[in-house]
Amino acid sequence: MNDTSPEIEALLKTRYAGMTGSERALMALQMFETAQQIVLSSLDPGLSESQRRRELCRRFYGEDLAQAAFPELEDRVIE
Repeated sequence: MNDTSPEIEALLKTRYAGMTGSERALMALQMFETAQQIVLSSLDPGLSESQRRRELCRRFYGEDLAQAAFPELEDRVIE
């Protein structure tokens, strides 16, 4: 689905092309950090820090990686 008008799409393409690699990387990092904060804010506040990190990993990268990265919490899947 693309709901962006061609005029706006051209404007964005020009703006992104005018950015340095560092500026584009910083923008991507900021978007990733925002996405992390959105996920973390949706979690049960009663979770431990380890459980929060595992759930963040699971939501971003899937159950297999979360199990590998947090084997001590493997039997405690959080829904």
